[in-house]
Amino acid sequence: MTVTPEALREKRAQLVAACEQYAETATPDAVRSFDAAEEEIRAIDGQLESLSIRSRLDAVKAKNGQLVGRPEVRSGGNDAELARFFATRGREGSGNMELRTTLTVGTAATAGNTVPQSVMTGEFIKWLTFSDPVRDLATVQTLPANLRLPVINARTTVTATAEGVAYTESNFTTTLKTFGAFKATATTPVTEELLFDASIDVAAEVVADHARAHGRYRGNKHINGAGTTEERGLFYSSTDWNGIIKTGATSTAPDFDDVIAAYASLPPAYATNGSWIMNQATWAALLQLKASTAGTYLYDGMQGMMVQEGAAGLLMGRPVYISQDAPTFVSGTESNLIFFGDVARAYRIVDRKEIQFIVDPYTNSGTGIVNYRSSMRSDAQIVDNRAGTLITNKA
Repeated sequence: MTVTPEALREKRAQLVAACEQYAETATPDAVRSFDAAEEEIRAIDGQLESLSIRSRLDAVKAKNGQLVGRPEVRSGGNDAELARFFATRGREGSGNMELRTTLTVGTAATAGNTVPQSVMTGEFIKWLTFSDPVRDLATVQTLPANLRLPVINARTTVTATAEGVAYTESNFTTTLKTFGAFKATATTPVTEELLFDASIDVAAEVVADHARAHGRYRGNKHINGAGTTEERGLFYSSTDWNGIIKTGATSTAPDFDDVIAAYASLPPAYATNGSWIMNQATWAALLQLKASTAGTYLYDGMQGMMVQEGAAGLLMGRPVYISQDAPTFVSGTESNLIFFGDVARAYRIVDRKEIQFIVDPYTNSGTGIVNYRSSMRSDAQIVDNRAGTLITNKA
């Protein structure tokens, strides 16, 4: 069966539409589906390119066998294209991302095709959420300037009042939270030889790797950040929360008594929307707890083991999310080990615009180096300390 370019383009459009849905969901299953679809799109692009070359070759043969140069050894862009590049300052693309790059004529094998806008956006969104369960659960905003957010820390109370008795004055009070923009960057120098000779799309791989790195960096800060030159993390300090659950000693690991106490310590409005966040080792230790040395596991029931929407399981009917950045239990060392709470109410992430990605072929052009640079500016803080609690191994 002959595959036509029209059929390939239709299939490619379907895959791109599916990738957009996967990027919106950003669950582990969606990420795997995105990766598979991305590979299929690249394969289709290769087929389309091959068909295009064959059709050009057929056209040349029809004209008395004129010679044709192989696409991978063609020269770069002409003067008109170079002039257009400088006139536009190399600014291409639109939407949330900005890409500045040289425009050349070439095939994908010689890095003539630069990274598409949609690929960059999708990769960054995918890895920012996949590497960071806190970001997936928190309230996230994107603003062009610092955010000044009044947060209520004491509420109005109502008092029973007899007839003829004066009203009792009561007011809510607020504190002001100011969100700045902490900058994180990465740069990758790539030689011209690698870009020209590589059989893979090096530029796309660089973008994907930067996305993973930014996702990992922000994921760590949303857990452990100190809040001075970086975001304030959920686990950083037990004093950030209205109350904490103590295991009784630094040598005592969390157990199900602590889990029940943490759930019960939150007001029902928060607990019913709560989520658990912990390291995988902490989750495994809870699963291994038994009634006695040879007894049955305390954690019973397959319903609690079902993975739903990225959760590893359920505790007290609420989902458990794994963060590789959450502290692990070390006997004798005090650590905040488990978070429980309504993350959307407790934690806010404010991004300054979107991730910026710049391709710089000029700074080190004399040595044949192209610099790929990415940056992201963001801040995050706890905005409601009654919406969450920590389980910590301390007396």
